[in-house]
Amino acid sequence: MTHFVLLLLAGSAMLCVNAEYLVGIGKADITGPVADVNLMGYAMPLQISRGIHTRLYARAFIVAGSKDNRRRFVYVVSDACMESQLVTLRVLARLQVEYGGLYNADNVVLSGTHTHASPAGFLQYVLYSITSLGFVQQSFDALVDGISEAVRFAHEDLAPADVSWASGELQGANINRSPTAYLANPADERAKYAWDVDKDMDILRIKHPATTAAATGVRLATGPANMLGAVAGDNAAGTQDGSLVGQKTTEDDGRGLISWFPVHCTSMNNTNPFVSGDNKGAAAGILEKEWQIRATVDQKRSHTKHEADMGAGSTRHQPGDIVQWSRCRQWLSQLSAWLIGGLKGNPASRLEDRLSLHDQTSADATSGAGVRQGFTAAFAQSSVGDTSPNVLGAYCLDTGEPCVMSSSTCGGRNELCHGRGPAWPDDTASTAIIGQLQADKAKELWQADGTAVSGDVDYRHVYINMSNYQVSGSKWTRAGVTCAPAMGFSFAAGTTDGPGAFDFTQGDVNGSSPFWRIVRDFISPPSPEQQACHAPKPILLNTGYIKLPYPWQPAITEMSVLRLGNIVIIAVPGEFTTMAGRRIKLAVAETVGHAWGEHLKVVLSGLSGTYSSYITTWEEYQVQRYEGASTIYGPHTLDAYIQTAVQLVQAMLAGKPLHSSVAPPDLRAEQIELLGPVVRDAVPGGTHFGDVVVQPLPAYLPGQTAEAVFR
Repeated sequence: MTHFVLLLLAGSAMLCVNAEYLVGIGKADITGPVADVNLMGYAMPLQISRGIHTRLYARAFIVAGSKDNRRRFVYVVSDACMESQLVTLRVLARLQVEYGGLYNADNVVLSGTHTHASPAGFLQYVLYSITSLGFVQQSFDALVDGISEAVRFAHEDLAPADVSWASGELQGANINRSPTAYLANPADERAKYAWDVDKDMDILRIKHPATTAAATGVRLATGPANMLGAVAGDNAAGTQDGSLVGQKTTEDDGRGLISWFPVHCTSMNNTNPFVSGDNKGAAAGILEKEWQIRATVDQKRSHTKHEADMGAGSTRHQPGDIVQWSRCRQWLSQLSAWLIGGLKGNPASRLEDRLSLHDQTSADATSGAGVRQGFTAAFAQSSVGDTSPNVLGAYCLDTGEPCVMSSSTCGGRNELCHGRGPAWPDDTASTAIIGQLQADKAKELWQADGTAVSGDVDYRHVYINMSNYQVSGSKWTRAGVTCAPAMGFSFAAGTTDGPGAFDFTQGDVNGSSPFWRIVRDFISPPSPEQQACHAPKPILLNTGYIKLPYPWQPAITEMSVLRLGNIVIIAVPGEFTTMAGRRIKLAVAETVGHAWGEHLKVVLSGLSGTYSSYITTWEEYQVQRYEGASTIYGPHTLDAYIQTAVQLVQAMLAGKPLHSSVAPPDLRAEQIELLGPVVRDAVPGGTHFGDVVVQPLPAYLPGQTAEAVFR
């Protein structure tokens, strides 16, 4: 029965339009607790949430081939500090219950934007939950519930789409916070690149099918998938297969986009007490809001013009035009929901209810709490490891002078060395600026010439035991073996985005503090073999061998490669530095060659599936700045991931599966929860939460501040 439904929907879709892909998009709230919970990212015990700057969302994209729509993958971008292995496992379990084997570890990738202002306590390893006082059920539930809801909505939204990509340089939004480590990379390799961070933004553009617009001479109005007004078309031309090489998309035909650009979401500094999506959350909110406003205006104009045309006896809207496509797409969406509901035995899924064709015209319709339909913009993370949004550089708080570059210190200490954002000292304004830059670039690329995406949908995934992974030498890798996890002394020094404490400094290859060596050895002394494996990193925390009360860091991680025609997404379980990202993308591109087309685009999706800290190049690792000290599996970590990525791609090219020999643990039952309950949260007698104390004015002049106060 399930196969029949899928075939029926696919065949029905092709009656409406000849699109190569089906795409579904969903968005759901994942904000979680906004008071009395530690914020994840800076590892600051006193950084406790006490309100909201911006809400947090999961944005899900499902892509399927129109000829075989069981061949599909899910890609989710969440406003979270990183993706959690336990969250991933629980979301996969829910999808298994709801959809059987349609969605599983092989074809589902969950990623985080790396905001440093999301509620903590959702990872299952001790080191990442110390400052949150262990596991926080509310933080965890918000992520699992919201991500699952976003995927569910994307599943129901599946419809024909044209897909293309575009790239362009974005200046002023990121710098390298560890330039001395970057300079350790070979000079001839550095000479291939103009910058010590990636400046290119890559976007995947998802729009209503161009073939219908080309055939009818009209283009689709902006807005939700079920809000399809018609306006005169002047840019509807496409190739025979609907491709867009050399063509521009318009703002009027968009459904959504995914942007990949590397910049740390640390615009909100480590004293910020508000839950926030940081600069990438700001970028998404800006673009989605602009689209929503434009959709409302365009819809009203279209409705007015339609009434005028009909009043003049116009016969412009014939059965074969865009109105018919609107109703056809609407019918398919509702038919899909009815069939799926019927398969689940949902008694509310009555045929007459599902096939109703009355117009739904809200530009911000809601399909459940926290879920928004409409244009959806996801700003995903890329090779973020050594990037910073604090583009003015790092300065000493006491003197105002630049920090010592090699160690990021002021007077020999790290605590006073802070990066400055573009609106320093106003970090909220800096967040808005970096977000606006990303939103503006994405909007520019949406309208720019692009490259059509065409070809098969494919995917591979594998779990990896990174504690003892043997790497063979190749043109992309250095022979060696990875190590059980460990953190170096410079890890405790922090970064210029969020300095550490005590007397730690970046670039420490000696572990020069006798006191901290004593502390380390009391907790878990590293063996000579472990120290040699991690050399030249002096080990501060021997996390791979600390098992109480449960493991401190993961031994098993994962990698995925998603293919959408001539787009390849490498999903990696941590923070790759700029050059590390360049190397793995190059290895994948050279492995593929021209097998998937002349215009191959390879992007890196950071912080995906599992979080396992940082990944530097072998040369950067020797310098032992924060990123190298946090490369937990030793100097051959990057080589192991490159070798795995190549194996995944080779399996795709050969049409063969790649099986995992290990699986990650589910440690939920072992989690410790030390965060106490809310002792008192009340309002004065006779009042209620939500009561308005100060009403906003009915109107404001430019420059005035709108204010509303409520309990």
